[in-house]
Amino acid sequence: MKMQLQTLLSEISKTDIEKLTNQVKETLAPGLVLNRTKTFSSADLWNIQRRRRAIVIR
Repeated sequence: MKMQLQTLLSEISKTDIEKLTNQVKETLAPGLVLNRTKTFSSADLWNIQRRRRAIVIR
């Protein structure tokens, strides 16, 4: 049986490696305002009622 060695990855030049491993400083968009206030949802009410039932059963 004839065996051939083939590389899966071609050789990468030094400049290409430098481009791939460069670190880029991440910044948020200048006008971005994050809404941090949490609204009370029906899922929150359901969770409160579920916990109350579990406490009463104990």
